[in-house]
Amino acid sequence: MRTPRGPLTTPPRTISKLQRLPYEIMSYIVYYLDIDEIFDLSLSCRHFQYLVREERFCKAIIATQASHTAEAQEAQRSGQFSRALRRIAKRRQALSRASPYVVGIIAFADSYEYIHGTLCYIVEARPKRWLRILDLHGSASCELVIDIPTLVYEAVPRSAKSRKYKFRILYHADGITSCLFSFALPRTENWLLIFKADEQLIVATLQLDSAAKIFVRNNKDYLYFGTHSEEGADGHRKWVLMGYDIEKRSWFSRKMHLADVVGYDIGSTVCFEIIDDYFYGLSNQTDFEIRETDWNSYYHCFRFPLHDPDLKNKQTMKREDGWRRQHAEGPIDDRWSFLKLEKDEASGNINIIESRKEWLTNQSGSQRTYYITGVIFDQDSEVDSNGESSAPEHNPAIGRSTGPVAYLDKPYGSESRFRSPDNVHPGDDNSMAPVYTRSQTHLRDYQRCCSTYLDLVDDTSSGGSSGSRRLRLRTGFRKSQTYWPSWEHLESNYELEPKSGSKGEPVYPYQPNRIYFWPPKQDESNRTPFIDDIYKILNPPDCQGGVIPNSDERSIVYAIGEDANGLKVLVYLSFDPAARLSGMLREKYVLGEQDTSSLQRSQAEGGYHNFEAETNQLTQRSSSKDKLIGDLSHRPLPSYISDPPPMHTVVMPPPEGCKPWAWAEKPMYQNFTRKIFAFAH
Repeated sequence: MRTPRGPLTTPPRTISKLQRLPYEIMSYIVYYLDIDEIFDLSLSCRHFQYLVREERFCKAIIATQASHTAEAQEAQRSGQFSRALRRIAKRRQALSRASPYVVGIIAFADSYEYIHGTLCYIVEARPKRWLRILDLHGSASCELVIDIPTLVYEAVPRSAKSRKYKFRILYHADGITSCLFSFALPRTENWLLIFKADEQLIVATLQLDSAAKIFVRNNKDYLYFGTHSEEGADGHRKWVLMGYDIEKRSWFSRKMHLADVVGYDIGSTVCFEIIDDYFYGLSNQTDFEIRETDWNSYYHCFRFPLHDPDLKNKQTMKREDGWRRQHAEGPIDDRWSFLKLEKDEASGNINIIESRKEWLTNQSGSQRTYYITGVIFDQDSEVDSNGESSAPEHNPAIGRSTGPVAYLDKPYGSESRFRSPDNVHPGDDNSMAPVYTRSQTHLRDYQRCCSTYLDLVDDTSSGGSSGSRRLRLRTGFRKSQTYWPSWEHLESNYELEPKSGSKGEPVYPYQPNRIYFWPPKQDESNRTPFIDDIYKILNPPDCQGGVIPNSDERSIVYAIGEDANGLKVLVYLSFDPAARLSGMLREKYVLGEQDTSSLQRSQAEGGYHNFEAETNQLTQRSSSKDKLIGDLSHRPLPSYISDPPPMHTVVMPPPEGCKPWAWAEKPMYQNFTRKIFAFAH
């Protein structure tokens, strides 16, 4: 008879030294990790689950690394900081690895705008015309419907005599919607309409002198609109702003004439935003004419407090802080450029983010690069009579990265400039295969929170018949290296091009870009019907028109083609694990597929790091469909994608004697027979 093993002969459970560390010591270690690394550490061992589940611990992490996110704001109200931390980590990983959580067709429309997580779209089923508003970030279970003819008749009664008119969405934020209303009677009149649909309240109407390049920005307290209509003495048109105090229901008495803002293409050469309590303006041009003798270009950035739009309160970024590039670096293909202002999720600092496709000096081909520049305003600056800020001698350490810098070659007589590798993300170049043309790249975006550039490409090479569209999501993600050379060595010998040579040579502080595609490429000999269904959502049959995309830090919406009724199809992809749409199906998960050829190419070219073992592992992993597609039907919903509480939109009745022009309905997508898929991974 076999003698049972006694307790003294049972091998002791092995506990690593890291697991033995006290709670306080782990807090110091975690301080030097980013949220993605903390989340991965929590998955490595059950012992470390408290890193993403203990509320006090998670609150401290969010306070230092993600205090300016929507998840952190929600956690402040609910107290669920662990849920917020997991959501942030999963959102960033989903973005960087092209692995959305929700995909579906959510509407059919004639036109649309997607602004701060809210979808506003117009359906012109004449004689009826509706504007519908759906909060996608809030996973709303109903949407507001506005009867446009009734609204415009109440707002501008004299327009009833005109049979034809145009109605365009301009902006939506904090429940306030702004639209441009144009009609001819007999001369064309342009009106700005501002209203709160849920209160059936017309906030303001204003007849415009000009609607050229009109834009609107607002928060719950103030609204500003601008037009490119001011004729300057030099013959060039300039921007002019006008503000509105929503609480006092009154326009500011004076306009702001932005004579020093050059450029007219919003999103490419100029950018305007309301962030916190300031109105920000930005241009990547400083002169209407290119001067061959000026070797440097600069950003022009300014801000003023929303409550007082006066030149005496305007702060302007100093010229040396707004340095952009040297013209001698090479020409730019402006078709690929975009420009935006973005608030950092950790610090709350404002950054300029610009994408440029350049033919850099001493390089045979072009390359897309993403540049980040911190916005710096000297708080102690004085403002002169022209509204320009002046300040004491600038300390170059303020607002700059303390990491290594890259000095650039300069033409004779120009200034010496440097760029931190943290603020320069090299993207695609001619060595990438396949090469996507501008007409094949419909969405171009960059998310600094996860160091990822994001494209929506027409990848017909991945399958499909000749002449058909094959839209796929494509991301490029970079991760920092663990080795940093000394500052003295970098300052004297740093080169922007990475090397993988001997000890002591400068090492580029980031690994090569990891490229991901979604959905995965189909194997023609063994097709997966579920993946085919996803491709049909992204590429609706018989919709071959243009693609009009919009995106933010957690989702993408794009309009594609026209269906049999002449309406555009609106497709929605969400990277937020908490996104929920009524009736969506949760059957399988589908992960982004890594393009391992990019890693192999970097190694072959003497790249940043030796990735041979990792590349072989990834190649084996990508070849197995089981790693990219899996079954979710028997898995419970994780806490961070649990069903949200039901939302009830209460629409106030109209004033006495007025016909109602707004009400709440179930979202249009709930009437579709098409599927909406939800994934968890």
